[in-house]
Parts: sequence; C-alpha cells; structure tokens
Amino acid sequence: MSTINNDYSNLFSSIGFGSTSSSNKSSSIDSFYGDYASIKNGSYGKLLKAYYKKQGNAAKAEEADENKGTYSKLKGYSSSLSDAADALTSSSLYQKGSFQVTKSDGSKEDSDYDYDTLYDKVSSFVDSYNSTLKAGSAFDSGAVSTRTLSLASLTSKNSNLLSSVGISINLDGELSVNEDKFKTANINSLKTLFSGSGSYANSVANKADVISSLAAKQLNTYSSYDSKGSYDNSSVSNIYNNYT
Repeated sequence: MSTINNDYSNLFSSIGFGSTSSSNKSSSIDSFYGDYASIKNGSYGKLLKAYYKKQGNAAKAEEADENKGTYSKLKGYSSSLSDAADALTSSSLYQKGSFQVTKSDGSKEDSDYDYDTLYDKVSSFVDSYNSTLKAGSAFDSGAVSTRTLSLASLTSKNSNLLSSVGISINLDGELSVNEDKFKTANINSLKTLFSGSGSYANSVANKADVISSLAAKQLNTYSSYDSKGSYDNSSVSNIYNNYT
C-alpha cells in the first residue's frame, strides 16, 4: 500500500507561517483565528463602518476649512469696504480751500479742493468694493449672494453719476477709476455721491456692514465644528475601540 503524504506547508505559508519557529506559528495562528472570529461575529464590519465614518468626517472638516477661509476673506473685504466708504462721507473733504492737485503725469496744478486726498480715498474704496464683490459672487445662493447682488444693483443705479466723475463699471461688475477725470470732476457731483447720510457711499457702507455680519455669523458656526469632524490619524485598532 502506498503512503499518502499530506503537505500542509502551502496552507500555513499562505497565512504567514512557512518555515517560521513554532512560537511564531502559534502566534500567527492565534491572529488568524482572531481575525476570523471578528469577521464571523460582525466586529470587523463595525470596524469598517467606523473607519469610513472617520473618512466622511475628514471630508466634512476639509470642506468646513475651505468655507471658513472663504467667509473670513469676505468678512475682511466687506469690513474694509465699510471703512473706506465711511471715510468718503466726511464733509470736511469737500470744503473749499487752497490745494494743489497732482496729475497722473506727475505735474501739479492749483486747486480749490483737495482732489489728491479724495482720489486716494476713492481708490481704496474701489479696491475694497471689487474685492468684496468678487468674494461675495462666489456664493450662488443664500443671504450673502442676495446682499452682494443688492450691492451691485445699488452701484448700477448710480452708474451715470459715477461715470461723470471718472468711475466706470466694468463688464464683470467691478469698478475702475480714471485719475485725471476724477481730479477734474465737479465737486458737487462728488459730494452727491460720497458725502453725508443717504449718499451712495453711505448706502454702500450699510450694505457692506450687513455682508460682514453675515460672514461673521457663518464663521461662528464653523468655529463650533467639533473635534469629531476633524481627521484623526489614529490606527485602525483605535478607531475600532472608539466605535465598538
């Protein structure tokens, strides 16, 4: 009768044993059957669910960080716009006196009004307006989008008067200012646009304040995003321990 040699080495090799020592074999066997038991009793499934929940929370945390950055920029821009608009409303800027106005080519002329200071303040206003409009336009809907559209609409309604003092509305809705035209503009037109309560500048400041408040409110919401939403680099075993 021939002898049948049952060779189980390949089986043990496939699960990590091969020619290892007996103590290593015993440890690996225990590990193998421990994993099998986890699969059988459903613990492994719980571990997978915990792991993917962590991954989902990581994605949410990343999205929250991006939104925080967007709202933070919007808050800064709109706050700067409010300040720039308020700076133009002071009646002292439009008082008659003895000044010199600097042309774009560097030449100077005598002037009854401080056009250089006015131009500097309007330039800051235009820069802040454009930054706010661009940041607010990133929102397709919601309160921020509505307020941004309202700001653009207000500017559009004043387009003729703005144009008369050298301020143009570009195709993208942003503003640009022609220095020489602005510095020869009628002072009464400038006062109508920028000086005092109810002026265009005053209305812009009010709308910018609202946008800034909305952005700040959203930032507070994201700042309360709890630690479970952040990515955790803990090992798979720790994830399992936390969720079983």
